[in-house]
Amino acid sequence: MKPKLRLLALALALVPLPAFASPSAPDTGAPDMGAPDMGAPDMGAPDMGASGTDLLDLSLEELMDIEISSVSKRAQPLSRIPAAVHVISAEQIRRSGAANIPEALRLAPGVHVARFSNNRWSVSIRGFGGRFASKLLVLQDGRSLYSPLFSGVFWEFNDIPLELVERIEIVRGPGASLWGANAVNGVINIITRNAASAQGTQVSAAAGTELHGSLFASHGLALSDTTHLEVHARSQYVEPSSTPEDGRARDFWRTRQAGFRLDGKAAGDRFRLQGSVRDSMTGEHFMMPALAGRIPFLPANPSNELAYLLGRWDHVADGGITHSVQAYVERSRMDIVIARERRSTFDIEYQQQQRLGERVDFIWGAGWRHKRDEVVSGAPRFDSPRDRNDLFNLFAQGELELVPERWALTLGARVDRPDDARLAFQPNARILFTPDPAHSLWASAARAVRAGSRGERTVSGQLPARPLESPLTLGGNTYTRLAPRISGNPDFGHEYLDALDLGWRASWSSRLSTELAAYHYRYDDLRHAHRGALIPLAPGVLTQTLTLDSTERARVSGVELSAQWRPTDAWDLAASLSMSRLSHSSVDGPTEFTEGTPERIFTLRTGYAISPTLQWDAWLRHASATQTYAFQPALRVDPYWTLDMRLGWKASRDLELSIVGQNLLDHRHTEAINEPLPSMINEVERGAYLRADWRF
Repeated sequence: MKPKLRLLALALALVPLPAFASPSAPDTGAPDMGAPDMGAPDMGAPDMGASGTDLLDLSLEELMDIEISSVSKRAQPLSRIPAAVHVISAEQIRRSGAANIPEALRLAPGVHVARFSNNRWSVSIRGFGGRFASKLLVLQDGRSLYSPLFSGVFWEFNDIPLELVERIEIVRGPGASLWGANAVNGVINIITRNAASAQGTQVSAAAGTELHGSLFASHGLALSDTTHLEVHARSQYVEPSSTPEDGRARDFWRTRQAGFRLDGKAAGDRFRLQGSVRDSMTGEHFMMPALAGRIPFLPANPSNELAYLLGRWDHVADGGITHSVQAYVERSRMDIVIARERRSTFDIEYQQQQRLGERVDFIWGAGWRHKRDEVVSGAPRFDSPRDRNDLFNLFAQGELELVPERWALTLGARVDRPDDARLAFQPNARILFTPDPAHSLWASAARAVRAGSRGERTVSGQLPARPLESPLTLGGNTYTRLAPRISGNPDFGHEYLDALDLGWRASWSSRLSTELAAYHYRYDDLRHAHRGALIPLAPGVLTQTLTLDSTERARVSGVELSAQWRPTDAWDLAASLSMSRLSHSSVDGPTEFTEGTPERIFTLRTGYAISPTLQWDAWLRHASATQTYAFQPALRVDPYWTLDMRLGWKASRDLELSIVGQNLLDHRHTEAINEPLPSMINEVERGAYLRADWRF
């Protein structure tokens, strides 16, 4: 074993499995420092974690003053942001009963989360969902979580402990003018807690039916009055679910990780250093390519090992000019059955923020990302085993107060220049009107780019044979099966979005607020599989080459409505409704983009403080039907309702106990089907778990 991997394995070995882990699990070896800010030098947002101040404790007027950094890379009050933004706090995550990041993202309006199995998810904003959703930028403290293999996120390999999350900022709509390619339909910014807010010892343990065992431990200490350190470790095992045929699935999920964070400040300087090592293993049944007959699904254990180190430095110079530098290095090793990837990434970005006169806030920056990888694959395969890529970027944005406290105009743009593709120019313009402190209206026009992935450029190979809808006769021979052959496109370029967003945010009283957002998106040069001629391959089997190109166009329009109401000091209600419609102007019939995302999503959450030590929460969700396109005949995912409940008891000052029930309305149901890869269909089951949290 190489020295670096040996060190990684040693660190992971120090993370113990919980005592209740399944025996059948495979054994494979402003000067306030209260929040990391993704580029904003002054983060005045309240600590929504260990300090005890939380969104649920704030009035609606105070909620409008919560500062967000994900829209403009600097702290801004929510009421002054011309975008559809939602903040998920640590307390909301805790009271929801969510057990992982994808489940927690359901707390935000307009975000669709569907489970393929107990270890795989589809997460999307405003359409284009699926296992390999590629139009969403996901960040953790400034580090991109996307995989260059498909320009999306393997959620099972990015399991961030919820105990570390201070808040999650979700921007619905393009953010490419600051964050760059892949920030097409939205940005998810996962912000972890500052080491200063994690002092003392915390231990969290959970056990139940599906969440078989989870153990988290952290310890924070003060190295000086201004420097704090936190170390943590976590291990978790999730049980397999069931198949529609009442069979036992193989979608177990095991993760182990350890990490640290160091925060400090001195005069006008602040610094942060953090890192983590992690390994993950999942299970699934996978069908390998075959020309004739239906072979059984074969067991597989996709896995991932990852280690990263991230540092950030902020300096406030004379005149209030803030200089920021952030860099990280990451190494990963992944096996996803069809491919084994080793990847190294180095990323560095410089940013400067200053005030120009009395009415202009200006921010600009530049960055460089260097990536090297090696991909060993079977079928399908990647034509170039080794790849080296450099991405350079330059961005600038200015906010001008046209009329103080009334009208504000924001103009910005970003240029991304990869060394193997054409330049991507991504402009953005936003206007904000605040007629009074309780209302704000905004509009934005933007262009965003989704860069082609490694897979789209280099993948090729035979896919499993599938039955034809009806037998086909060619040359006097009858064929009943089709074995497609996928072919990547070395010239695959960019997908483009031209977006128009409108919004209205209002506080009707100290207890009621609403937000209405509408959008119309036009997509050009979308990925499309161009179908070649049908050619005999074997007796009874035809083949057809599917060549990836970027010729498809689509339109998406939608409306999102959300409301928060606090009838009494002890009772909270939150509801959201999202409706969207996708249409194609270039392709007849369904495509991969028409499946995976329902046209209607509804959520209703309520929380009630029964007593000072007893809390009850309920969470109702609904998604309309979706339909597959790759499976023949087409498969339908029926509309479904789900209900989660949580009862929490503060047993003492240092101990909280809770019981969580999930998917309580039915024994099990299907939320999504993993396509186009031929994996077994799994169902989401009813579950429950007990949880204990100690702080001392």
